[in-house]
Amino acid sequence: MWLNPPYAQPLMDQFADKLVKELVNIRQAIVLINNATQARWFQALAGASSCICFPAARIKFLDVNGKPGAPLQGQAVIYFGKNIAAFKDHFSKFGLVLERG
Repeated sequence: MWLNPPYAQPLMDQFADKLVKELVNIRQAIVLINNATQARWFQALAGASSCICFPAARIKFLDVNGKPGAPLQGQAVIYFGKNIAAFKDHFSKFGLVLERG
């Protein structure tokens, strides 16, 4: 499952709480989020994850005209599941991948 949640509050807190609660029903999930490591929702998602990729560059999203925007902060790609080797293999080319120990 690929997830790109809303970044606004309180939706981000609600999203994180719901995903962590539903992980027992999900085989695999990948979430693209801002790397706001100090935020409660980031800590909740990271704490429940299998591993995290911190891309070496900010991800530029395209606007409705196909032009890349200028992201204000970096992102993180968080993986939930048992296929850690495949996640590392695919995402390590984009940046640092850390496995939860």
